Amino acid sequence: MQLMKKLLLPVMLLVTTVAGAQATLGLNAQKTYDITPADFGLVFDTIRITTDDGASLFGWHLYPGEKNDKSSKKSVIISHDGNGNMANALEQAGKFLGLGFHVFMYDYRGFGKSSDFTVSPKFYIYQQFATDLNATIEYVKKYHALLSIDLYGFGIGGGLSLGVGANNLKVHRIIADNPYTTFETVQTRYEQKTGTRIMMPIGYNVTLLEPKMALEDKGDHLRGILLIIGEQGSIMTQADMMELQAMKKKVTSIYTVKGVDNDKNFSSNRDEYFKQIKAFYDKFPDS
Repeated sequence: MQLMKKLLLPVMLLVTTVAGAQATLGLNAQKTYDITPADFGLVFDTIRITTDDGASLFGWHLYPGEKNDKSSKKSVIISHDGNGNMANALEQAGKFLGLGFHVFMYDYRGFGKSSDFTVSPKFYIYQQFATDLNATIEYVKKYHALLSIDLYGFGIGGGLSLGVGANNLKVHRIIADNPYTTFETVQTRYEQKTGTRIMMPIGYNVTLLEPKMALEDKGDHLRGILLIIGEQGSIMTQADMMELQAMKKKVTSIYTVKGVDNDKNFSSNRDEYFKQIKAFYDKFPDS
C-alpha cells in the first residue's frame, strides 16, 4: 500500500478537465489520449468490451494494488461527461484507487479508441451510451465475478449511471455528480439560459435513460445513492436532486458543494469531495 500511495500522488495533482466542465452542453469527442495510467506508473490493463449491438469499447482496468493482490473485492465503473474522453477522469480514478477500489474506465463509442461513431456537438447524449455502460457492467461481472459493482459518473455519465444502474441488478451503489433528471428539463433550461437548443435522442427507452423515470419504476435493489450538486447549479439544481432523493429516500444522500456551479463540484475542493464519498460508503456499506 505504501507503493500505491506514492503512485497516486501525481494523479491527485493532475490538471484535467474536471467534472461537468464544458463550454456548452454539446458532446466533444476526442480520439487521442493526452495522458494515460502509464504516465503515472499505475498498475493497469487495457481492455476491450463488446456491446450487444457490436460496438467495441476501449477501456482501462486500474488495480488498487499489484495484480496478484486479491484482497479488494469491490469495483467502480466511471462514466465521463462526454467532453474529451476517459483520460479526463484519471484524477477521480486515482481517488477511488486510494479507497481500495478496482477502477474500470471506458470510452463511449465515438470517443478515444472505441468504435467509430458519429458524435455531433449539437447533441447532449446518444441513447447508445446506455448500451455502452451496460456492456461494461456485464464485462466486469463476466471476467471479475467476485467483485461488487458500483457506478460513478459526472454530467451525462451521472445520469447514465442512475438510469442504467436502476435497471441493472448487478449494480450495488451509485454516485452521480450533476446528473440530468430528464432530457426535456435540460433542453428547456439550456435554451432559456443560452438561446441555443441542444439536441436530444428520440425513440428511446425512458425508464433506462432518464433517472427520474428509472428511479420511479426501478432501482429497489440499490444499496446506496449519492447525488452531488453545486449550490449555485444553473441547469441542474438542488431541488432536482431532492426530487430524485424522494424516490429512493432510505438509501439516497445529497452532497451540496458550497458556493459553486456544477462545473466546479470536484475541482473546488477535491479533498472534501472524496471525504463526502468516503462518508457515503461508510453510511451505506456493501453488505
